[in-house]
Parts: sequence; structure tokens; C-alpha cells
Amino acid sequence: MVATREKWETTSTLPRGASYEQMLEFFGIPPSTADALDDNISKKRRRWNHMSNSGNSVGRQKAAEVLKLIQRVSQAVKRGMADDQGGGAETEIPASVFETLEELWRILSEYVFADEYDEALRVAREAVSRWRNADAASALAWVVTSLVNDAGIAHPRLVAEGLEAAQFAVRMQPGEVRNWESTASLLLASSMVQDAVAAIDQAERATGGRATALLYLLRTRAMVTLKRADEAMVAAVRAVTRAEPAVAAAIRSEATDVLVSWAATMLPIRSDTDLTRYSEMIGVAAWCSHGVPEAEDRVRAYRMWAINAGKRVFVGSTRMRSFLAVITGFISLPIHNRARSQPAWQIFNEGQGKEITEAFFIVAAPAYVQKIHNVRLGLSFQDQ
Repeated sequence: MVATREKWETTSTLPRGASYEQMLEFFGIPPSTADALDDNISKKRRRWNHMSNSGNSVGRQKAAEVLKLIQRVSQAVKRGMADDQGGGAETEIPASVFETLEELWRILSEYVFADEYDEALRVAREAVSRWRNADAASALAWVVTSLVNDAGIAHPRLVAEGLEAAQFAVRMQPGEVRNWESTASLLLASSMVQDAVAAIDQAERATGGRATALLYLLRTRAMVTLKRADEAMVAAVRAVTRAEPAVAAAIRSEATDVLVSWAATMLPIRSDTDLTRYSEMIGVAAWCSHGVPEAEDRVRAYRMWAINAGKRVFVGSTRMRSFLAVITGFISLPIHNRARSQPAWQIFNEGQGKEITEAFFIVAAPAYVQKIHNVRLGLSFQDQ
């Protein structure tokens, strides 16, 4: 059996003139607490973005409508921008009778959108058994891929079944981008990262340069796993630049999440080289986040540290500095300040667990510094 998600994750409509409370409920607040809002918005975007490559135009249009709604409502709850349009897309549980490929895709899309994966798998397997062709294999692979992307995990046998179907569909229909998306997704889910990268590269050639934003998003994840920073950033930028308008916000949100998550593992910064790589990663993440409220907020604290971590802070004696300044007519002040200062990242690293100095207080007191380093220092000069 497939685990059922919270109702808010699959809710795809909102009434016109919805209240602020109803908009929060659209993103699962409650049952989640308010501090989970950004994560819930990102999660909902990811779900419907990965639903948007359905094999029928009706399914794609429904997913696009939900993604538009998510963007409008996120702007309303995060930035105070009014939204009285409501909308989204209704889903309905269809009759499981199909005679054509169009009917099959309609049924599968409705089941997947409604989180009824057990039924979707049953219908897809029936199609494979009945037709034994690439169309049916492509549909089964899409259902399994949607489940893996939606739930985050799936039984290894199910992933293997979906991968076998996806690879068969790719061999038979190499020009169909969705088959490559399913193949790359399931290879990543199977921890076959190098094979996933090879599949994405092959997709670019086989489709005549039509590799999608989703494929480049998958490449970003693969490069993060392989710890190839430059290629991860390039892939993230390509994902954003190739995104169709309907999925652009979702692609930006997920690309930002991937890059920020990796940048977080670079902390604490321990060298100028670390600072350079961290700043590059956060700079690209900030570019990806543009116009997407929860993504902009996610990257902000990391971006502030990227800006300030390299600034030098005076660590010497202020009395000695004043004395030298007076006796030299302030000529020595710039030289002394430089000689007796350190970059903020170094002061932060060396100052934890020691007596609080003025320099450490200046560097570590801001909430964003403690937040991104996941520490609560309780800084105070009351006992000094």
C-alpha cells in the first residue's frame, strides 16, 4: 500500500476571496506550525511540478493551473499581495475503463493527482499487460516516478519495475522527453547517479537539444551528490532558463532548495577558499530564488553571511589602538587596524566556547549568523 499524504498536499483548489486562514490551510498551516510555511510551500510546488509532465494535455493543464494558484497564494501569504481569484483544478476519481492511450492517461492523471497511487499502479500494470508496448511502459514509468518524487521513497522492487519500464520506453521512443525524465529520476532513486547523468546527457542528444528544466533539475541533484559544485550551479541555471512559464516558480524554488541545502553543509567556513565557494553557491541560489517568496526567504540569511563573513573585524586592544593613534598622529591607525583584525568567519569559529570578546559579539550576535550555523549562543556582556 502507498502511504497517503496530508490532505493539504493534494488539495488543488481554493475558493474566490479565500481568507488568510484558508490560504494558510492550503499550505498545511495547521496541522503544521507557522514556522513550517516555507517548507510546505516548497513541498507543494515540487509535487505539482513533477505532476506537470503527464502524458495528456488535460493533465498538464490541470497541473499548470494548480502551480499558478500556488504562486499567487504564496505571494499573498508571504508578501501581503491580495489574491481574490481563487481557482486551481478539480480532480475526480475516474472510471478505470480505458480503450485508448488518451483514456489511459486521463485515468492515470486523475488517480495520481488525487494521491490514489495504488489504483494508478493497478491501471498502468493492466495497460502494460494488455498492450505490451512503449506507450504503456511510458505510462507505468510516469506513475512510479510521480510516486517516488511525491513520497520521497518507494519500495526498491517498485522502483526497479518503474526503471525497467522507463528504459524500455526510452529505447522505443527516444524522442519522448518524458521517458528520459522518468529514467533519470528512477536512476537517481536507485543511487545510480553516474548512470543518471549519462541518461540526461543522452537525452539532450536524442531529443535534439530539447532537454527540459526538470532534466536539468535532476542533473543539479546528481552533481550535488557527486560533489561537483561548478556543474551543479551550471545545471541549476539551465533548469531555470529552460523552464516554461507554468512551472518556472516551481523550478526556481526547487533549484534554490538544492543549492542552499548544499551550501549549508559548507558551514562553518574555515578558509578563504571555502568562503569563495560558499559565496558562489549562495549567489547562484539567490539568482534562482528571484520572484519566489519562500525561496527568497530561504536564501536570505545565507546570503547575508556570504556578504559579511569576509569582512575584517578588529580583535586587538582598543586602548592600545587609541594610544598608537595619538602618538603617531593617526598615521599608524589603518596599518594597525589591518594587522590586528581577522575575517568574521575566523572570529566566529575561534570564539565559540570561549570568553565573549567584543569582536566575537559583533560577529555572532546577529540572529541570521546563529540560525544558519544552527547554534544558540545566548550572547550577553552583562557578566563582563
